[in-house]
Amino acid sequence: MEKTLTDLLFMSQKRKDLLLLLKKGSKNIDEIVDELRVNPTGMLPQIKKLKEEYLIIQEDRDYMLSPLGELLVEKMEPLLDILEVIEENEDFWQERDLRGVPNTFLERLNELKPYSLIRPNPDNIFEPPKEFMENMKKSKHILFFSSIFHPFYLRAFLGKKDEETEITLIVTEGVFKRFENDFKEELDNFLSLEKRKLFVLEDEIKIATFTKTECFMMVNFLTLKGTFDQENILSFRPAALQWAEDLILHYKEHAREISKNE
Repeated sequence: MEKTLTDLLFMSQKRKDLLLLLKKGSKNIDEIVDELRVNPTGMLPQIKKLKEEYLIIQEDRDYMLSPLGELLVEKMEPLLDILEVIEENEDFWQERDLRGVPNTFLERLNELKPYSLIRPNPDNIFEPPKEFMENMKKSKHILFFSSIFHPFYLRAFLGKKDEETEITLIVTEGVFKRFENDFKEELDNFLSLEKRKLFVLEDEIKIATFTKTECFMMVNFLTLKGTFDQENILSFRPAALQWAEDLILHYKEHAREISKNE
């Protein structure tokens, strides 16, 4: 039975589309054909299979999800969205080290949909993506996590002169030690400002850089080989921004805050 249900849910695009359509409410065959743009002859056998497994029921001319169908579709839809997120750039995701991302957030990868994959410009390989630069200029509330030291971020955050911009940095121990040893003055200036916060995370997280503002989110996962290849996930959608904020704040909760006198 489990194999049959798995096949029913995932082995036919027509069945998947029909189940997702019926999640919105009951439909008759004319409405199904019209909204899914399918041939009635090809859809009726799929309806029959779903009825036989009690995933949909029929009342007069209308088809609707059964209670079992509602349960399975509710769980199926996020999984399909996660698969879509991964399949859009399958090679990228297969090469990422996601071990530092809690399972609760991996289960929410569907919230990144839709997104863009930003690859580095060979002419400016050592500079952050222009999409990052453009959107940072518009941002006034910045959350930023980093497990790598990049000279640009020193200028972008420690040296930012706009005192009204809220900046919360979460960095790993190695990055913080670099700040302390080589950029003590800039670090002290940063910590002296009311709207600047710095947190240090002892755990090694396999995310190179992670940015969330009121405008956008951008994340760069390290590869499975531990390299920083500057390929970034970028999104402007509210769900993706919420996913990013929740994850960065998760790391913040496990970090210690640094004060000016420390």
